[in-house]
Amino acid sequence: MFWKGPLFTKDGFIDTCIDLETCEFVSKEKEEDGILVPLFRNCHTHLGDTGARKSLPNGLSLVELVGPDGWKHKWLEENNIEKSILKGLKEATFSATGLIMDFREGGQKGIEAFEMHDYLGTSILLGRPSEDDSLPGKHAGISSLADVGDLAHLMSSQARSRDGLIGIHHSENKHENIEKLLELNPDFVVHLCHATDEDLEKLKESNISVVVCPRSNDYFGNRPPLEKMIEIGLDLGFGTDNGMICSVNMLDEIRFIDQNYSSVGKHKILEIACFGLNEMFNKDEASRYFNPKLSGWALLSREASDNYESVFSPKTTVLGARWRN
Repeated sequence: MFWKGPLFTKDGFIDTCIDLETCEFVSKEKEEDGILVPLFRNCHTHLGDTGARKSLPNGLSLVELVGPDGWKHKWLEENNIEKSILKGLKEATFSATGLIMDFREGGQKGIEAFEMHDYLGTSILLGRPSEDDSLPGKHAGISSLADVGDLAHLMSSQARSRDGLIGIHHSENKHENIEKLLELNPDFVVHLCHATDEDLEKLKESNISVVVCPRSNDYFGNRPPLEKMIEIGLDLGFGTDNGMICSVNMLDEIRFIDQNYSSVGKHKILEIACFGLNEMFNKDEASRYFNPKLSGWALLSREASDNYESVFSPKTTVLGARWRN
């Protein structure tokens, strides 16, 4: 079986045909099937609360909703997290997401609630301790320095000893001290809505990557300075954040970004969505956690004559996905 059409690359679209059995690019005369893009990378999710979307109360602040004692955590205690995660995974799978980086609440049980499902793509689960100080899994997902204090350094040390990644929320709802974060030296930081230009420059100098979640941030009246991040040359990724707030569909995320960041071109948005955090994943030039050459592809419907306009069209649907891992 073959898919033929324009394939998105970092240098733009190229016309090609993919042999879906061998995963090789070949020359074959046939009509276009649609537009081909690498499977999307969702670099920040909380899939555990996806099932809370229909019961989400109105008017709660960020702290009231997702803070340490917020509504979300009470919901997690009272509901079936396995089913909630499965709901998010189905949404991600049907929207051609090949990589999910999920911050897992609930300690070891939270990790197991995700791992019990057969997700076709690559998952990176960033754990948090629950009843003791032991980090579940190999990767650390830190809520923020303000939330966990000195525990952040212990979590980071444990992740480093396991060759894991360290991610942390920072300056999401208000500005936070960047120096303390630099001391922690995480692999990536999430949000940075209230980061200064100087903060971003220091992150660049320290080779720390950044993930932004514009739809989720907008829900709380925040806005990440994506334009400045791109100008500085930060290694960027996009995420959909809490499943209870936003769909896990990356097409929804990039459409929102396109509509709300008019100075950022469609090529750059799509590049980040498909090749996000490449520098972080390839720090050792061996892609420790995710091989972009094995990312797989999605076949999108043709909804406009221009390739980019077609991808970003609200009518565009995923016709198929080829998983390569």
